[in-house]
Parts: sequence; structure tokens; C-alpha cells
Amino acid sequence: MKIKSAATGSKFFGEQALMLKRWISSLQTAYQRYVIDYKEYLRLRDFGTHINDWFFVKRGFVECWWQPGFHRFWQAWNPGISYFTYKFYLFLGGNKRQNLATIIVFLVNGLIHNLVVIPFLKRWDFPLPFTFFCFGLLTVCFRWLDRHTNLEKLPDICHLCINVGLVILSFKFGFYVNNHVGSLLFTCSVAPFPM
Repeated sequence: MKIKSAATGSKFFGEQALMLKRWISSLQTAYQRYVIDYKEYLRLRDFGTHINDWFFVKRGFVECWWQPGFHRFWQAWNPGISYFTYKFYLFLGGNKRQNLATIIVFLVNGLIHNLVVIPFLKRWDFPLPFTFFCFGLLTVCFRWLDRHTNLEKLPDICHLCINVGLVILSFKFGFYVNNHVGSLLFTCSVAPFPM
């Protein structure tokens, strides 16, 4: 039986420590790149350098409702999540296939939102993909409309009513489709959620 020497053991742990140090260094580099990229994204969305203050919350969750056009509403809404959806949009080739990429991003986002709320609903319903599909279609329509008309001419109260109304109608559409059509598509013999 061969006994390992202390030198062999310390060499092994030295290599492990070096690997751990490199791994931590690569994580730090990735995080720094993410922060730089995220700040650039916020700058493009008119958030400037306001990341951890009231301006960020006000712009991302309050002022977004007054944006001229449903497509601009989504550009300002919740910059924490929209950063990742924007990256996914670019990954899908959003610069070349804007409409298709927009609809796919909204569908996937709706599916993820739905999977998060299923445990709280305690039932297998899928209204949010339909809702977010409607969001995607309306975003594509408003992007087209913005190219052909000046939506900024409308008073702010009109933008508020249009954006709130379209969100409400999209949710109504999503739940309607889920209850009447989706129940036929997604009917399966799955046990109910445990209580």
C-alpha cells in the first residue's frame, strides 16, 4: 500500500485553490461585463445613470404608462426583466426579424410568467402565454403605427388610457382564450396540485 506524501497532498490542494481562484476571477469579469452592458442598456432606455434610486422606480413602473405607444411602454416597463428579454430579442435576430422576434420573446416571457404563478394558482392553466402573445401583436402593430403617424401628438392622458386599456384587454383575451380554447388544447390527465 502506497502512502501519499504531504507534498503530494499540498500540491493537489494548491491546484484546487488555483482553479477556484481562476473561477472566481472569471465570475468577477463576467459580472463586470454584465454591469457595463446593463448600464449601457439603461442609458439607451433613457434611465441615464439612475440605477438604485427613486427615478429608476418612477420611470420603470409609473412613467412607463404615459409612453406614446404600446411598444414604448414595454421599452420602459421593468428594466430589470426587460434587459434579459432585450438580450433574448437580439439573440433571435431582432434587428433583422423584428416582428417575429418580438412575438417569440413575448410568448416565452408569458410562458415563464405562467410557470412562476402555477404553484400559486394550484391548477394547470396557461392564460399568460395567450396574454403575452396579444402583448406581442399589439407591440408590433404600434411599432408599425409609430412609423406612419406621430403618436406623440396625443395628450398624455390618451397614452395612459391606451396603455392601461390594452394591458387590461390583453389579460381579458388571454383568460378568455385559456378558458374556452386553451382548455381544449391543454386538457390532460394530470393530478391536481398537492395542497
